[in-house]
Amino acid sequence: MEKLPENDHYCYCCGDRNERGLHLKFTYPEEGSAFTETKIPGYYTGWKSVVHGGYLAMLLDETMAHACVSLGKSAFTAEITVRYHKPAEVGDIIHVHAKVDKQRSKIIDTSARIFNSDDVLIAESKARFMAP
Repeated sequence: MEKLPENDHYCYCCGDRNERGLHLKFTYPEEGSAFTETKIPGYYTGWKSVVHGGYLAMLLDETMAHACVSLGKSAFTAEITVRYHKPAEVGDIIHVHAKVDKQRSKIIDTSARIFNSDDVLIAESKARFMAP
């Protein structure tokens, strides 16, 4: 049997032991969903005052992974797509919502959206996760 990776609490996004991590806190409004919010630090700038898209993709990915966690599943990203709608600004507080859309065998399909503090859609994503 393949050994599953162990949660050592050093995850860059949510690990409480990673001194350089984001220390994101997640809530699970219902089974199959996850939510987090964060204020965007200035060091994630891509262009003047605009947040780097890779940072937003990471937040979407992590929140979708936590939607899987809400089902008691350890899952790993197999495929992800991101659609950007509006630039996010450095210093803004953003809200990330994710949910499990479908699960079958070891495959879990998810989706997520990021909104700014004015409830404007910034980015959305779909991802397929593999549960060992």
